[in-house]
Amino acid sequence: MEVFLKFSLTRIQGIFLSLVLLAGLATVGIAQEQAPQTSEPAPGTVSVIKEIRYEKIDIAGQLVVMIKIEGPFLIETFTLIGPKRLVIDFSPVSVIEAPPITEVNATGLLNIRTGQFQSTVARVVFDLDSRVPSHSVATLPEGVKVTFWQDPEPQPVEQPAAATVERPALKPAVKSAAPSLARPGMFLRGSPGGTLFLKPSFSVTTDFDLYGETATITETLSQQVNPVFDLGVGKLINPKFSAGLGASLQLLYAKPALEASLPHPFLYDTYREVAFDADALASKIWVVSEDGGEPQQVNRLTSNMWTVYAWALYSLFQTDTMDISAGPILGFSFGKLYSLDDFELAEEAPYESQDVSISSVTFIENKFFKVDPGLMVSGTFVIGGNLSAFATLKVHYVDVMVETLERRASLFRLNLLLGLEYGF
Repeated sequence: MEVFLKFSLTRIQGIFLSLVLLAGLATVGIAQEQAPQTSEPAPGTVSVIKEIRYEKIDIAGQLVVMIKIEGPFLIETFTLIGPKRLVIDFSPVSVIEAPPITEVNATGLLNIRTGQFQSTVARVVFDLDSRVPSHSVATLPEGVKVTFWQDPEPQPVEQPAAATVERPALKPAVKSAAPSLARPGMFLRGSPGGTLFLKPSFSVTTDFDLYGETATITETLSQQVNPVFDLGVGKLINPKFSAGLGASLQLLYAKPALEASLPHPFLYDTYREVAFDADALASKIWVVSEDGGEPQQVNRLTSNMWTVYAWALYSLFQTDTMDISAGPILGFSFGKLYSLDDFELAEEAPYESQDVSISSVTFIENKFFKVDPGLMVSGTFVIGGNLSAFATLKVHYVDVMVETLERRASLFRLNLLLGLEYGF
Protein backbone atom coordinates (compact mmCIF):
# COMPACT_ATOMS: atom_id res chain seq x y z
CA MET A 1 0.00 0.00 0.00
CA GLU A 2 2.76 2.45 0.85
CA VAL A 3 4.56 1.59 -2.40
CA PHE A 4 1.36 2.23 -4.37
CA LEU A 5 0.91 5.73 -2.80
CA LYS A 6 4.51 6.69 -3.58
CA PHE A 7 4.07 5.58 -7.20
CA SER A 8 0.79 7.55 -7.56
CA LEU A 9 2.31 10.74 -6.14
CA THR A 10 5.21 10.44 -8.54
CA ARG A 11 2.87 10.13 -11.55
CA ILE A 12 0.73 13.11 -10.39
CA GLN A 13 3.84 15.30 -10.06
CA GLY A 14 4.98 14.31 -13.56
CA ILE A 15 1.57 15.13 -15.08
CA PHE A 16 1.48 18.52 -13.28
CA LEU A 17 4.93 19.49 -14.57
CA SER A 18 3.97 18.49 -18.12
CA LEU A 19 0.87 20.73 -18.02
CA VAL A 20 2.93 23.68 -16.75
CA LEU A 21 5.46 23.19 -19.60
CA LEU A 22 2.71 22.98 -22.25
CA ALA A 23 1.07 26.18 -20.93
CA GLY A 24 4.40 28.04 -21.17
CA LEU A 25 4.96 26.90 -24.74
CA ALA A 26 1.41 27.91 -25.72
CA THR A 27 1.94 31.37 -24.25
CA VAL A 28 5.16 31.81 -26.26
CA GLY A 29 3.43 30.66 -29.45
CA ILE A 30 0.55 33.09 -28.96
CA ALA A 31 3.01 35.96 -28.41
CA GLN A 32 4.83 35.02 -31.61
CA GLU A 33 1.63 34.83 -33.70
CA GLN A 34 0.30 38.23 -32.53
CA ALA A 35 0.33 40.75 -35.46
CA PRO A 36 2.71 43.75 -35.12
CA GLN A 37 1.04 47.09 -34.40
CA THR A 38 1.05 49.70 -37.23
CA SER A 39 2.79 52.90 -36.22
CA GLU A 40 3.50 56.20 -37.91
CA PRO A 41 6.89 56.65 -39.62
CA ALA A 42 9.66 57.93 -37.40
CA PRO A 43 10.26 61.71 -37.60
CA GLY A 44 12.70 62.68 -40.38
CA THR A 45 11.89 59.55 -42.43
CA VAL A 46 11.18 60.14 -46.15
CA SER A 47 10.02 57.68 -48.76
CA VAL A 48 10.05 57.44 -52.55
CA ILE A 49 7.30 56.83 -55.10
CA LYS A 50 9.23 54.40 -57.32
CA GLU A 51 6.71 53.67 -60.08
CA ILE A 52 3.05 53.65 -61.09
CA ARG A 53 1.73 50.87 -63.30
CA TYR A 54 -1.73 49.70 -64.25
CA GLU A 55 -3.31 46.50 -65.58
CA LYS A 56 -6.72 45.98 -67.12
CA ILE A 57 -8.46 42.74 -66.06
CA ASP A 58 -11.03 42.14 -68.80
CA ILE A 59 -12.67 39.11 -67.18
CA ALA A 60 -13.52 40.99 -64.00
CA GLY A 61 -14.06 44.31 -65.81
CA GLN A 62 -11.54 46.01 -63.51
CA LEU A 63 -8.55 48.28 -63.84
CA VAL A 64 -5.87 47.82 -61.16
CA VAL A 65 -3.35 50.61 -60.49
CA MET A 66 -0.30 49.76 -58.38
CA ILE A 67 1.67 52.62 -56.76
CA LYS A 68 5.00 51.24 -55.56
CA ILE A 69 6.41 53.01 -52.48
CA GLU A 70 9.87 52.50 -51.05
CA GLY A 71 9.90 53.23 -47.32
CA PRO A 72 7.18 53.82 -44.68
CA PHE A 73 4.22 56.02 -45.61
CA LEU A 74 0.76 57.22 -44.63
CA ILE A 75 -2.04 58.11 -47.07
CA GLU A 76 -4.98 60.51 -47.14
CA THR A 77 -7.67 59.98 -49.80
CA PHE A 78 -10.35 62.40 -51.00
CA THR A 79 -12.28 63.31 -54.15
CA LEU A 80 -12.69 66.57 -56.11
CA ILE A 81 -15.23 67.71 -58.69
CA GLY A 82 -15.06 70.13 -61.60
CA PRO A 83 -13.42 68.13 -63.14
CA LYS A 84 -13.93 64.84 -61.26
CA ARG A 85 -10.77 63.48 -59.60
CA LEU A 86 -9.61 61.02 -56.99
CA VAL A 87 -6.65 62.36 -54.96
CA ILE A 88 -4.25 60.41 -52.71
CA ASP A 89 -1.67 62.28 -50.62
CA PHE A 90 1.41 60.28 -49.50
CA SER A 91 3.60 61.35 -46.58
CA PRO A 92 6.40 61.55 -45.78
CA VAL A 93 7.40 61.35 -49.48
CA SER A 94 9.88 63.85 -50.92
CA VAL A 95 11.08 62.03 -54.07
CA ILE A 96 8.94 61.02 -57.07
CA GLU A 97 10.56 58.77 -59.65
CA ALA A 98 7.29 58.00 -61.45
CA PRO A 99 6.49 60.11 -64.55
CA PRO A 100 4.43 63.30 -63.99
CA ILE A 101 1.58 62.00 -66.17
CA THR A 102 0.44 58.53 -67.26
CA GLU A 103 -2.30 58.24 -69.89
CA VAL A 104 -4.79 55.40 -69.29
CA ASN A 105 -8.19 56.07 -70.98
CA ALA A 106 -9.83 52.87 -69.70
CA THR A 107 -12.58 51.90 -67.22
CA GLY A 108 -13.46 55.54 -66.57
CA LEU A 109 -9.86 56.55 -65.69
CA LEU A 110 -8.34 59.13 -68.04
CA ASN A 111 -4.91 60.03 -66.62
CA ILE A 112 -2.73 59.54 -63.55
CA ARG A 113 -0.78 62.66 -62.52
CA THR A 114 1.90 63.04 -59.86
CA GLY A 115 3.29 66.14 -58.15
CA GLN A 116 5.10 67.28 -55.01
CA PHE A 117 2.25 69.01 -53.15
CA GLN A 118 4.43 69.94 -50.16
CA SER A 119 8.07 69.30 -49.22
CA THR A 120 7.20 65.92 -47.67
CA VAL A 121 3.78 65.30 -49.22
CA ALA A 122 3.46 63.77 -52.70
CA ARG A 123 0.12 63.89 -54.50
CA VAL A 124 -1.27 61.38 -57.00
CA VAL A 125 -4.31 62.60 -58.94
CA PHE A 126 -6.60 60.26 -60.91
CA ASP A 127 -8.53 62.17 -63.63
CA LEU A 128 -11.93 60.48 -64.01
CA ASP A 129 -14.39 60.31 -66.89
CA SER A 130 -17.84 61.93 -66.77
CA ARG A 131 -19.19 58.49 -65.92
CA VAL A 132 -17.31 58.16 -62.63
CA PRO A 133 -16.16 54.58 -61.91
CA SER A 134 -16.37 52.91 -58.50
CA HIS A 135 -13.07 52.38 -56.76
CA SER A 136 -11.35 50.84 -53.77
CA VAL A 137 -8.02 51.71 -52.15
CA ALA A 138 -5.91 49.07 -50.39
CA THR A 139 -2.62 49.58 -48.54
CA LEU A 140 -0.04 46.84 -49.16
CA PRO A 141 3.50 46.35 -47.79
CA GLU A 142 4.98 47.44 -51.11
CA GLY A 143 2.61 50.37 -51.75
CA VAL A 144 -1.02 51.12 -52.54
CA LYS A 145 -3.39 49.28 -54.88
CA VAL A 146 -6.33 51.21 -56.38
CA THR A 147 -9.01 49.21 -58.20
CA PHE A 148 -11.55 50.81 -60.57
CA TRP A 149 -14.68 49.24 -62.08
CA GLN A 150 -17.88 50.38 -63.74
CA ASP A 151 -21.16 49.44 -62.12
CA PRO A 152 -23.89 48.40 -64.58
CA GLU A 153 -26.26 51.20 -65.45
CA PRO A 154 -29.72 50.69 -63.93
CA GLN A 155 -32.40 49.74 -66.44
CA PRO A 156 -35.51 51.90 -66.51
CA VAL A 157 -38.58 50.18 -65.01
CA GLU A 158 -41.93 50.91 -66.58
CA GLN A 159 -44.50 52.01 -64.02
CA PRO A 160 -48.22 51.48 -64.38
CA ALA A 161 -50.06 54.56 -65.52
CA ALA A 162 -51.97 54.91 -62.23
CA ALA A 163 -49.06 54.06 -60.01
CA THR A 164 -47.37 56.75 -57.99
CA VAL A 165 -43.65 56.96 -58.63
CA GLU A 166 -41.69 57.63 -55.51
CA ARG A 167 -38.95 60.16 -56.09
CA PRO A 168 -35.52 59.31 -54.71
CA ALA A 169 -34.13 61.51 -51.98
CA LEU A 170 -31.74 64.20 -53.17
CA LYS A 171 -28.11 63.66 -52.32
CA PRO A 172 -26.42 66.46 -50.42
CA ALA A 173 -24.32 68.74 -52.60
CA VAL A 174 -20.60 68.06 -52.55
CA LYS A 175 -18.56 71.15 -51.82
CA SER A 176 -16.12 71.79 -54.63
CA ALA A 177 -12.53 71.95 -53.50
CA ALA A 178 -9.90 74.28 -54.89
CA PRO A 179 -8.32 73.09 -58.14
CA SER A 180 -5.02 71.26 -57.86
CA LEU A 181 -1.72 72.53 -59.30
CA ALA A 182 -0.77 69.03 -60.48
CA ARG A 183 -0.73 70.28 -64.10
CA PRO A 184 -0.61 68.04 -67.18
CA GLY A 185 2.74 67.38 -68.79
CA MET A 186 2.36 69.68 -71.83
CA PHE A 187 0.81 73.14 -72.08
CA LEU A 188 0.25 76.00 -74.54
CA ARG A 189 0.65 79.68 -73.65
CA GLY A 190 -0.65 82.77 -75.43
CA SER A 191 -0.39 86.34 -74.21
CA PRO A 192 -0.39 89.99 -75.32
CA GLY A 193 1.59 92.60 -73.45
CA GLY A 194 3.64 95.77 -73.53
CA THR A 195 7.32 96.60 -73.83
CA LEU A 196 9.27 99.23 -71.89
CA PHE A 197 12.69 100.11 -73.35
CA LEU A 198 15.33 100.86 -70.72
CA LYS A 199 17.26 102.97 -73.25
CA PRO A 200 14.43 104.39 -75.34
CA SER A 201 16.42 107.05 -77.27
CA PHE A 202 19.14 106.63 -79.86
CA SER A 203 20.95 109.80 -81.03
CA VAL A 204 23.68 110.41 -83.59
CA THR A 205 25.28 113.76 -84.55
CA THR A 206 26.64 114.29 -88.08
CA ASP A 207 28.68 117.16 -89.56
CA PHE A 208 28.16 118.49 -93.10
CA ASP A 209 29.20 121.51 -95.19
CA LEU A 210 26.76 124.41 -95.66
CA TYR A 211 27.58 127.87 -97.03
CA GLY A 212 31.29 127.14 -96.75
CA GLU A 213 31.09 126.37 -93.04
CA THR A 214 30.50 123.29 -90.90
CA ALA A 215 26.92 122.53 -89.89
CA THR A 216 25.75 119.76 -87.54
CA ILE A 217 22.53 117.79 -87.39
CA THR A 218 21.46 115.42 -84.61
CA GLU A 219 18.97 112.66 -85.34
CA THR A 220 17.09 111.07 -82.42
CA LEU A 221 14.87 108.01 -82.61
CA SER A 222 12.75 107.34 -79.50
CA GLN A 223 10.88 104.12 -78.69
CA GLN A 224 7.67 104.33 -76.69
CA VAL A 225 5.79 101.62 -74.71
CA ASN A 226 5.11 99.30 -77.64
CA PRO A 227 2.82 96.24 -77.88
CA VAL A 228 4.16 92.69 -78.01
CA PHE A 229 2.45 89.35 -78.69
CA ASP A 230 3.79 86.02 -77.44
CA LEU A 231 2.99 82.35 -78.13
CA GLY A 232 4.75 79.31 -76.69
CA VAL A 233 4.63 75.64 -75.76
CA GLY A 234 6.12 74.07 -72.64
CA LYS A 235 6.54 70.80 -70.81
CA LEU A 236 6.45 70.09 -67.07
CA ILE A 237 9.62 68.04 -66.53
CA ASN A 238 8.85 67.52 -62.83
CA PRO A 239 6.79 69.45 -60.26
CA LYS A 240 9.61 72.00 -59.83
CA PHE A 241 11.09 72.32 -63.33
CA SER A 242 9.61 73.19 -66.74
CA ALA A 243 11.03 74.17 -70.13
CA GLY A 244 9.73 75.19 -73.53
CA LEU A 245 9.94 77.21 -76.75
CA GLY A 246 8.32 80.48 -77.69
CA ALA A 247 8.04 83.18 -80.35
CA SER A 248 7.16 86.85 -79.90
CA LEU A 249 6.27 89.68 -82.27
CA GLN A 250 7.49 93.08 -81.09
CA LEU A 251 6.05 96.18 -82.78
CA LEU A 252 8.56 99.07 -82.96
CA TYR A 253 7.24 102.64 -83.27
CA ALA A 254 10.24 104.96 -83.58
CA LYS A 255 9.51 108.69 -83.18
CA PRO A 256 12.11 110.71 -85.15
CA ALA A 257 13.36 114.19 -84.23
CA LEU A 258 16.02 116.44 -85.78
CA GLU A 259 18.07 119.25 -84.24
CA ALA A 260 20.44 121.30 -86.43
CA SER A 261 23.01 124.03 -85.99
CA LEU A 262 23.13 125.88 -89.34
CA PRO A 263 25.49 128.72 -90.39
CA HIS A 264 23.90 131.96 -91.70
CA PRO A 265 24.02 132.27 -95.50
CA PHE A 266 25.45 135.84 -95.33
CA LEU A 267 26.82 136.35 -91.82
CA TYR A 268 30.09 134.56 -91.13
CA ASP A 269 30.39 132.53 -87.92
CA THR A 270 26.74 133.06 -87.12
CA TYR A 271 24.71 129.93 -86.42
CA ARG A 272 20.99 129.29 -86.22
CA GLU A 273 19.50 126.57 -83.99
CA VAL A 274 16.48 124.76 -85.42
CA ALA A 275 14.52 121.70 -84.26
CA PHE A 276 11.89 119.47 -85.88
CA ASP A 277 9.86 117.00 -83.81
CA ALA A 278 7.89 113.95 -84.95
CA ASP A 279 4.75 115.99 -85.69
CA ALA A 280 6.69 118.40 -87.93
CA LEU A 281 8.18 115.46 -89.85
CA ALA A 282 5.02 113.33 -90.07
CA SER A 283 4.07 114.16 -93.66
CA LYS A 284 7.64 114.50 -94.98
CA ILE A 285 9.18 111.09 -94.18
CA TRP A 286 10.56 108.85 -96.91
CA VAL A 287 12.01 105.38 -96.44
CA VAL A 288 14.46 103.60 -98.70
CA SER A 289 15.33 99.93 -98.28
CA GLU A 290 18.83 98.73 -97.49
CA ASP A 291 19.01 97.14 -100.94
CA GLY A 292 18.12 100.39 -102.70
CA GLY A 293 15.07 100.99 -104.85
CA GLU A 294 12.54 103.79 -104.96
CA PRO A 295 11.85 105.63 -101.67
CA GLN A 296 8.42 105.09 -100.13
CA GLN A 297 6.59 107.87 -98.31
CA VAL A 298 5.27 106.97 -94.81
CA ASN A 299 3.63 108.87 -91.97
CA ARG A 300 5.74 107.28 -89.22
CA LEU A 301 8.61 104.83 -88.78
CA THR A 302 7.27 101.41 -87.87
CA SER A 303 8.86 97.98 -88.03
CA ASN A 304 8.49 94.46 -86.63
CA MET A 305 11.01 92.55 -84.56
CA TRP A 306 10.60 88.77 -84.24
CA THR A 307 12.21 86.80 -81.42
CA VAL A 308 12.38 82.99 -81.28
CA TYR A 309 13.55 81.74 -77.88
CA ALA A 310 13.93 78.79 -75.52
CA TRP A 311 13.29 79.03 -71.78
CA ALA A 312 13.70 77.02 -68.57
CA LEU A 313 11.91 77.76 -65.27
CA TYR A 314 12.44 76.55 -61.72
CA SER A 315 9.65 76.89 -59.13
CA LEU A 316 10.54 79.27 -56.29
CA PHE A 317 7.15 79.25 -54.52
CA GLN A 318 4.28 76.80 -54.92
CA THR A 319 0.87 76.26 -53.35
CA ASP A 320 -2.16 74.20 -54.35
CA THR A 321 -3.29 76.86 -56.85
CA MET A 322 -0.27 79.11 -57.44
CA ASP A 323 3.27 78.80 -58.74
CA ILE A 324 6.03 81.43 -59.07
CA SER A 325 9.02 80.41 -61.19
CA ALA A 326 12.12 82.04 -62.66
CA GLY A 327 14.84 81.07 -65.11
CA PRO A 328 16.93 82.05 -68.14
CA ILE A 329 15.83 82.56 -71.73
CA LEU A 330 17.96 82.49 -74.86
CA GLY A 331 16.56 83.88 -78.08
CA PHE A 332 17.37 84.99 -81.59
CA SER A 333 15.92 88.33 -82.77
CA PHE A 334 15.68 89.76 -86.26
CA GLY A 335 14.06 92.87 -87.71
CA LYS A 336 15.03 96.33 -88.90
CA LEU A 337 15.86 99.77 -87.53
CA TYR A 338 16.11 103.17 -89.25
CA SER A 339 18.81 105.81 -89.59
CA LEU A 340 18.93 109.21 -91.32
CA ASP A 341 20.02 109.05 -94.95
CA ASP A 342 19.26 112.50 -96.41
CA PHE A 343 17.20 115.66 -95.84
CA GLU A 344 16.27 118.87 -97.66
CA LEU A 345 15.99 122.32 -96.04
CA ALA A 346 14.18 125.45 -97.27
CA GLU A 347 14.96 129.03 -96.15
CA GLU A 348 13.27 132.38 -96.51
CA ALA A 349 14.39 135.93 -95.76
CA PRO A 350 15.40 137.29 -93.29
CA TYR A 351 16.99 133.84 -92.72
CA GLU A 352 16.44 133.60 -89.00
CA SER A 353 15.88 130.32 -87.18
CA GLN A 354 12.11 130.50 -87.62
CA ASP A 355 12.59 130.97 -91.36
CA VAL A 356 14.18 127.53 -91.79
CA SER A 357 11.87 124.63 -92.68
CA ILE A 358 12.43 121.05 -93.73
CA SER A 359 11.06 119.87 -97.06
CA SER A 360 11.73 116.13 -96.75
CA VAL A 361 13.72 113.66 -94.71
CA THR A 362 14.81 110.21 -95.87
CA PHE A 363 15.58 107.26 -93.59
CA ILE A 364 17.28 104.03 -94.63
CA GLU A 365 16.35 100.57 -93.31
CA ASN A 366 18.99 98.61 -91.41
CA LYS A 367 18.23 94.88 -91.09
CA PHE A 368 19.70 92.97 -88.16
CA PHE A 369 20.04 89.41 -86.82
CA LYS A 370 21.15 89.12 -83.20
CA VAL A 371 21.36 86.65 -80.29
CA ASP A 372 18.92 87.82 -77.58
CA PRO A 373 19.63 86.49 -74.02
CA GLY A 374 17.52 87.34 -70.97
CA LEU A 375 15.70 86.35 -67.81
CA MET A 376 12.05 85.38 -67.23
CA VAL A 377 9.88 85.42 -64.10
CA SER A 378 6.45 83.78 -64.37
CA GLY A 379 3.49 83.50 -62.00
CA THR A 380 0.72 80.94 -62.69
CA PHE A 381 -2.73 80.67 -61.07
CA VAL A 382 -5.00 77.66 -61.68
CA ILE A 383 -8.48 78.70 -62.82
CA GLY A 384 -9.93 75.18 -63.08
CA GLY A 385 -9.46 71.97 -64.98
CA ASN A 386 -6.56 72.37 -67.42
CA LEU A 387 -6.85 76.17 -67.70
CA SER A 388 -4.57 78.61 -65.87
CA ALA A 389 -3.88 82.34 -65.96
CA PHE A 390 -0.32 83.65 -65.85
CA ALA A 391 1.74 86.83 -65.82
CA THR A 392 5.29 86.95 -67.16
CA LEU A 393 8.05 89.54 -66.87
CA LYS A 394 10.85 89.06 -69.38
CA VAL A 395 14.12 91.00 -69.52
CA HIS A 396 15.80 91.02 -72.97
CA TYR A 397 19.24 92.40 -73.72
CA VAL A 398 20.40 92.91 -77.29
CA ASP A 399 22.45 95.69 -78.90
CA VAL A 400 22.12 96.05 -82.66
CA MET A 401 24.84 97.33 -84.97
CA VAL A 402 23.43 100.04 -87.28
CA GLU A 403 25.65 99.46 -90.28
CA THR A 404 25.05 102.81 -92.00
CA LEU A 405 26.12 104.70 -88.85
CA GLU A 406 28.68 102.20 -87.54
CA ARG A 407 27.05 102.60 -84.15
CA ARG A 408 25.19 100.24 -81.84
CA ALA A 409 21.57 100.80 -80.83
CA SER A 410 20.35 99.22 -77.59
CA LEU A 411 17.15 97.15 -77.53
CA PHE A 412 17.44 96.45 -73.79
CA ARG A 413 13.78 96.03 -72.83
CA LEU A 414 11.22 94.69 -70.33
CA ASN A 415 8.21 92.72 -71.58
CA LEU A 416 5.16 92.41 -69.32
CA LEU A 417 2.71 89.74 -70.57
CA LEU A 418 -0.69 88.58 -69.30
CA GLY A 419 -2.25 85.47 -70.80
CA LEU A 420 -3.76 82.01 -70.50
CA GLU A 421 -2.19 78.57 -70.30
CA TYR A 422 -3.93 75.36 -71.43
CA GLY A 423 -2.60 71.96 -70.40
CA PHE A 424 -3.04 68.76 -72.40
